[in-house]
Amino acid sequence: MRLPETWTEVRLTDVCELNPRLRAEDRPRDDLLVTFVPMSAVNESAGVIDKPEERRFGEVAKGYTSFREHDVLFAKVTPCMENGKAAVAGPLVNGLGFGSTEFHVLRPTPAVLPEFVFSFIRQQAFRDRAASAFVGTGGLQRVPPDFLARIKLPCPTLPEQRRIVDVLQQAEVVAKAKQSISEQIDQLVRTAYWEHFGAWYTNDGLIDPVRIGECIANSQYGVSEAMEEHGTHAVLRMNSISSSGWLDLSELKFASLSAKDIASTELLDGDLLFNRTNSKELVGKCAVWRPVAGEFSFASYLIRLRLKREMLPEYLWATLNSAYGKYRLLNSAKQAVSMANVSPTDLGRITVPLPPLAIQEKFAHFVRCVEVLRLQMLSKLEAFAELQTVVSQQALIGELTAAWRDDHADEIGEALQIRDALFRDRGAKSTVSATITATPSVQADLTVRPARHWLLGELSDFQRHVLAAFTTYCESSGEPLLAEDPDVFARFCEDASVTERLQSYGSSQGNRIRRTLSQLAALGLIAKVTLPKVDAESGERDYLKAFRPVRDGEFTRMADLQTLRKALSAGVDDEHYHLQAQLDYETSERAGAGGMFQVISIEDDEGKDYTHLVDQGRHYASLEDLKLDLASALQVAVKQVDLEAV
Repeated sequence: MRLPETWTEVRLTDVCELNPRLRAEDRPRDDLLVTFVPMSAVNESAGVIDKPEERRFGEVAKGYTSFREHDVLFAKVTPCMENGKAAVAGPLVNGLGFGSTEFHVLRPTPAVLPEFVFSFIRQQAFRDRAASAFVGTGGLQRVPPDFLARIKLPCPTLPEQRRIVDVLQQAEVVAKAKQSISEQIDQLVRTAYWEHFGAWYTNDGLIDPVRIGECIANSQYGVSEAMEEHGTHAVLRMNSISSSGWLDLSELKFASLSAKDIASTELLDGDLLFNRTNSKELVGKCAVWRPVAGEFSFASYLIRLRLKREMLPEYLWATLNSAYGKYRLLNSAKQAVSMANVSPTDLGRITVPLPPLAIQEKFAHFVRCVEVLRLQMLSKLEAFAELQTVVSQQALIGELTAAWRDDHADEIGEALQIRDALFRDRGAKSTVSATITATPSVQADLTVRPARHWLLGELSDFQRHVLAAFTTYCESSGEPLLAEDPDVFARFCEDASVTERLQSYGSSQGNRIRRTLSQLAALGLIAKVTLPKVDAESGERDYLKAFRPVRDGEFTRMADLQTLRKALSAGVDDEHYHLQAQLDYETSERAGAGGMFQVISIEDDEGKDYTHLVDQGRHYASLEDLKLDLASALQVAVKQVDLEAV
């Protein structure tokens, strides 16, 4: 990634205080009202605090996270972090706030706008990187502070930050529309529930009360298998259920299940999925399963409930999601550390009204109609949501504001001096993305590979352990690790050299290990290759991603060549594309095109995929022919494309 000349890269903690403490001199009197923000008060869809509370300072002074106006809150615990729970704090009662201990707090310095920092940490790519740094086990995994201390922020001047924030806030219209539709539908269901069943709630108690347990035919816990990017079944997790009780199948993980697990966790139309373990404000979420294409199971933090005929799942679903249901669930939850639990026994003890089946059926029909309407309305916004993601990515690397920079050059020039002075005052180490002048001395410096220990110092503890375990494993086996083969990868994760080094991080770390290997490959500390695999039964050949240790001399030769090449072309006005192609000669030969090749993949130096620009079914006679196609797709001259086979 090449940033504009007026941008620089700085560590996030060079421009933000991380988890600042409330100073003794700033402590108010105990009876002063302050804002209190539990995790449930942050709306992950809109990125705002929409349900703040007011408490007295003396009630929250101990045991909670403190923050001030314009601080940026970032949820550090799974699944809240993956869901995007983050917000800029404000307005706060008396300018002071307290909240869940599961928040990291970033306090921006005058060099950055809070809204710009917020936009950066809300990106899906940032959250993916944060998830790869999780520490802890199971449902208690968290983003450690040292991840935020390591991360680098692309930083423009303040005027350009304001422009980017304005652009992104306009793009938020889609997200707000989606949230508005969801809220209106939720309100529609709540209103219909009260119209159908309100008469069963009286000042004297419930009419025709029954314990939920009396209406459950059977219950089943989910599977505890390690979840990866591939597997026999998609596994529904606690973040697959929204806080208002709808299924979200957008970020699925997979597991390869045994026949026994497949049979025991089968999902049928109308099954209720109940979230037994979560943070206290989210525990007890439930959703009604509707069959969709694919094979599905569910994780151990969920329970499948099948009801007896006298109680319909749509009725119990709406009851548990009602104010009454949430109140009863909150009082039934048992707290443990930062998580709460509602067991099937606890759920079974809750009493609810039991209206006649005919009224339940009428309400159930209404719910099914609403489900169809909801899916139709939200699906039309998905394409716009994808566009919004692209807009955010382009804005945060300066591509959307290129013309604006040209029109505001004088303003940016003045702001540059102010920004650099602020950085000097804080001792911030920045990397300026200016054009490199290709003098002989600069060229000579660039041919020296940075010390390997510097790169290793940038890694997290988990990444270092994975690198060491991977190296030991490959040296022992004498073969690359075929990461896309589930059986091979499972054997790697279970190998003693791996489990011994990673035992302190808990079990079921396969998906995190896979992401870490990709990160190490992007840093050049291991090599990513593509290897053929032949199916023993069909004889078909497939090409799978694999990793191997870097060979002697390979790392310096490739990385330094790319660095030098970038430096030499940096002063050229035309943009250059430096691409590497993985080629398949065998398929062409089998097709009668001996000496020609097809394209397996094309990436640039940063790992960005360009494969989609060419026809993978075409047989190419030379790299020059492939360059012609790439240049045409990129709408640039052939001389602007550097291509090599790897």
